[in-house]
Amino acid sequence: MSKNTTSVKILGTEYKISCPPEESEAVKRAAVFLDMKLKEIREATNLDESKAAIITALNISNDYLKDSAKKLALSDNSEDMIQLTDDVKRHIKTISLFED
Repeated sequence: MSKNTTSVKILGTEYKISCPPEESEAVKRAAVFLDMKLKEIREATNLDESKAAIITALNISNDYLKDSAKKLALSDNSEDMIQLTDDVKRHIKTISLFED
């Protein structure tokens, strides 16, 4: 699987993200979403960027886990549970895609 670099801007800073070419658009959408959520938290709380980033990450993680739990609760199919577990692992792996 080849990787390329996708540039995104979050809170005015440009980041180069290493990802497979087919995930470039998804990474860009994720960056726009994250930028929007960070700005919401900063405007509502006046926290510095570092603390706003932690609160934003916590909020997004909480929402994701609640949604995953709902899907799991609605599913009586073990294949769905395996897929959700794989999705969580994939999202955790995505964290390693970010470069300084």
